[in-house]
Amino acid sequence: MDIGEAFALGGTAAISAVLGSMLGLGGGVFLVPLFTLFFGVDPKIAIGASAVAVITNSVVGSTVHLRNGFTNIRLAMLLGVTTISGAIIGALIAIVANASVLNLVFGLVLLYAAISMLVRRQVAVPNAEPADPDPFELRSTFTDRATGNTVIYIPQRVPIGLGASGFAGVLSGLLGVGGGVIQVPMMNLLMRIPMKAAAGTSSFLVGMTAVATATVFYADGQIDPTVVVPAMIGIFIGSQIGSNLTSRVKTGNLVIIFVVIMFYLAISMLLRAFGITLPGQSS
Repeated sequence: MDIGEAFALGGTAAISAVLGSMLGLGGGVFLVPLFTLFFGVDPKIAIGASAVAVITNSVVGSTVHLRNGFTNIRLAMLLGVTTISGAIIGALIAIVANASVLNLVFGLVLLYAAISMLVRRQVAVPNAEPADPDPFELRSTFTDRATGNTVIYIPQRVPIGLGASGFAGVLSGLLGVGGGVIQVPMMNLLMRIPMKAAAGTSSFLVGMTAVATATVFYADGQIDPTVVVPAMIGIFIGSQIGSNLTSRVKTGNLVIIFVVIMFYLAISMLLRAFGITLPGQSS
């Protein structure tokens, strides 16, 4: 790999991290298809690099989210029990899976994520009242700097959320995306967590699941330094930009960005699974 391609990989990773941090998706959901579609990186190598990069993205992005009060640490630790277990299972499956199968699954996941946000962009979560039940003691508060409002919420349907997080963990290990592509819509639509709190909590959580994924891929020799190093540098820079933008950008604008990019990447990955390459992409 020459220096120009390394810079291109790093720049692509930075863009992925900006979007990933703003949406709480860990960056991998954009990085893997971009590396695969435009740079011809083997899907398993891209997934391994993504898992390592997602760890970097989570560490940097979570710092800003924590400072802004978006991260619900108690909720993240609770959901992490099932998510990390699922990530290990998913990574073990990915090691033996065919590349076309991985592209197909990735495309379907991206398509689901885009449609779920397009159909129901976000649930408007009214502020919780002091008398509202909180059996798991997960009540949290943050100030939305974009509107100046104080947001108070209590996660709902926690047992179901634990099961959904386990499924997100399997996808995390299988695709190296950190699980945020499932976690963020699930937290908002199912558990009725405000979008920015879902993004902040997911950003914290995906780092833990990515560690499990990266460990499995490293043990199988699927971690390529020539891909991982540019990805990590780009992710480090982009995640700081994206996390700071989250508090200043209205949620509706984030969702529009999410949907447009997801649809394009979803169609591209589905076509690639059947051997069809769109113009401008690596064959």
